[in-house]
Amino acid sequence: MVVFNPFSERYGKYLNIDLNGIEPRIVRLSIARSSEKNNEKYIEMDEEDDIISLFLLFQGLAKTPHAPEVLASLSAYEKLIVTRLVKYFGSEAIEEISELVEVHELPVLANLENPMKRMILVEELGIYFPKEDLFRLRDAKGALIEFALRWDEVYDVIDITTNYIIGPYVFLTKGEFFEAYSRYVRKKCYDYIQRASPKIQEGPHPVHEKIIGMVKSLLKVTKRIEKVSGDLKEDLFPPCVKLSMMGVSSGQRNYAITILLTSFLSYARLMPSTKIFDRESSFNLNQEDIGILLDEVVPTIIEAGDNCDPPFFKEQPIERMNIFYHLGFGMTENPNPQDFGKSKWYLPPSCAKVAENAPLICQPDEFCKMASWGILDREKVGEILKKAKEDGRDTLGERVLELLLEGARSAGSISEGLGIEKKELAELLGTLSKNKLVGRRKVTNPLIYYIRKKRYVNQR
Repeated sequence: MVVFNPFSERYGKYLNIDLNGIEPRIVRLSIARSSEKNNEKYIEMDEEDDIISLFLLFQGLAKTPHAPEVLASLSAYEKLIVTRLVKYFGSEAIEEISELVEVHELPVLANLENPMKRMILVEELGIYFPKEDLFRLRDAKGALIEFALRWDEVYDVIDITTNYIIGPYVFLTKGEFFEAYSRYVRKKCYDYIQRASPKIQEGPHPVHEKIIGMVKSLLKVTKRIEKVSGDLKEDLFPPCVKLSMMGVSSGQRNYAITILLTSFLSYARLMPSTKIFDRESSFNLNQEDIGILLDEVVPTIIEAGDNCDPPFFKEQPIERMNIFYHLGFGMTENPNPQDFGKSKWYLPPSCAKVAENAPLICQPDEFCKMASWGILDREKVGEILKKAKEDGRDTLGERVLELLLEGARSAGSISEGLGIEKKELAELLGTLSKNKLVGRRKVTNPLIYYIRKKRYVNQR
C-alpha cells in the first residue's frame, strides 16, 4: 500500500527502531530520499521501508533543524505526496488522510445539470451551497469543487482569505485539496523535526550523524546563495513598491501589501540576488536573519498597510496573519523564530503579475524600460577568459565579457566603462549574442529592478 499519512496509527509499529541494528540499505534509502530528483523511485515503496527511512531521515535532520537541508527534504516529500495522490487517489487514500484531517468528498457538487435548483444541499455537512457560486468558482479555478476541509485545521497551510468558506468548511478543487493536504503533511513533519531536535542534539547517534552528513553532501549540488543583505535603499525601489508603501486604495490593497510588498521587502533586505529565482539554488537564514524579518521588515509592511485608505489591517486584521504566512512563518498571529519554515517564503511576483492584479500601482519609469546586457553562460565565458589569459590575449570582446561577469550593464554603461564607440559596441554585442555568450535582458520583476538599479548606481 502507498503511504499517504506517515502519522497514521497503523504505521506506529515500525517506529521502535534499533539504531544499532539498522540495515545499511535503510540508511542509504533515508539519505537518497532527501533529494527531489529521486522522487520517481519512491512513489511506490514497501510501507515498512517507507516509514522507517522517512523518520530516520527526519531524526538526522533534527540535528540541524533550521538548515536548508531540512527545507529541501521537506519540499521533496511534499511533492512526493502530491505525486502519490495524483496517481493512486481513492477510498483507501481518503481513509488514511481522514486520520490526520477531517475531509469530505462531495460528488453532489459536481452535479450542475438541474437548472431549477438554486441551492445544493450537502447533507453530510448540513450546508446549502449556492449553485451560482459553484459556476463562478468553476470558471475562476478551471475545475469543480469536490472537497471540503475544516478551515480551522488547515488555516496555516492555505490562504483562507482567497478560498471559499461556508461555516467551518473551506471548499476546494481536487488539485487544491492535494496541495493543501501535502502542505499539511509537510507541516506535521516539520513539527516532528523541531520536537525531536533537543534530544537529538543532546546525544546524536552515529547513524544520525551519518545521515545528516551525507544529506548535506547529496544536496551540495544545489547552489547556495551567498547572503548580500544590507539596509534597504528606498530611493532605488521600483515605482510599484514606492506606491505600495505610500498606501493604496481598497481595490489594490491585498495584492500591493500582502503579495508584492511582503515578498519584495523581505528579499530586498535579506537576499537581494537574482539567484533566488533559480530553482536549483538554496539559502540558509540564521536566527539573526529571521529576527530582521520580524523586527524590521514586518513593521514596515504594517506601516504601509496603515497608510492605505481605509487602513488595511484595521479593516482586515486577518491579513496580519497572511503576512506571516507569506514570509514563511505559517498562519499565525504571534510568530517566533522557530516558526520559520512552516510555510513557503514567497518570491516577489513578476512585473506582469503586478500589472495584471494591481494595475494602478504599475507605473513604469525609464529604468523599468531600460534593457541591460548580461552573461548567458558563465561557465563557458569563464573558460574563454581563462584561455585568453593563458595565451596573453586581451581583445575588446574579452574585455566586454570580463566587465559583464561583474554584473549586467546597459549598453551605455559598457560604452563608458571601456571607452568604446556605441556603434562598435553594438556590433560586438551582436556577435557575442549570436554565440550565446551574452543576452539582452529587460526588467521582469520588481526585485530585479532594485538589484540592477543598485548596481547601476554603484557603477556610476
